[in-house]
Amino acid sequence: MVDAEKIQAEGIKLLEEFSEKLKNVPETGETHYVVDIRNVWRPDGKPVRFEGFRERLGKLVPRFKDGYVVAEKGS
Repeated sequence: MVDAEKIQAEGIKLLEEFSEKLKNVPETGETHYVVDIRNVWRPDGKPVRFEGFRERLGKLVPRFKDGYVVAEKGS
């Protein structure tokens, strides 16, 4: 059974410890990072359709159904 009071007390303790650590961090103004976002793996351009891709993919993956890869849902 979950002890709500214990969880709340631990949460408050964590926040207090974190606040204590933040006291040593100097206050600064807001910082913005502007980056030139671009595709670094291949030249940007119109995508090219690869004929037979789904069929080849289906042969490589453990489970393939109705043209889609079947995988377990993570938690």
